Amino acid sequence: MNLFEKYGGADFWSDFLNDVYKRLTNSDLTRHHFMNKNISHIKEMLLGLLELTLVSDSHISEAEMKDSHKPMGITNEEFDEWVNIYRTTLQELGVADTDVTFIANMLSSYRSSIVADI
Repeated sequence: MNLFEKYGGADFWSDFLNDVYKRLTNSDLTRHHFMNKNISHIKEMLLGLLELTLVSDSHISEAEMKDSHKPMGITNEEFDEWVNIYRTTLQELGVADTDVTFIANMLSSYRSSIVADI
């Protein structure tokens, strides 16, 4: 069974993203990236990306990732906050440690495509 279905499919991951974005928009480090943004659209897009990566173990194009994130000016510190929020939320929702590590490592593999000026 793939990781997307293992924890309940779209319903689980949608709830997960709701928790993550609540934390990201409350974080002093990351909230400015979400002001005047359509969070619902962002969550829908990320739900699709989670399904793609967790079902088929596919990787998102790093060039596309870089193009979409470059204008945001995301720092290493902000990226670390995002990964830590993902990790904490996954743990609190009962995701197995090995799966949390896998997902955090997958996210971390995109650092050079998301963080500005690496």
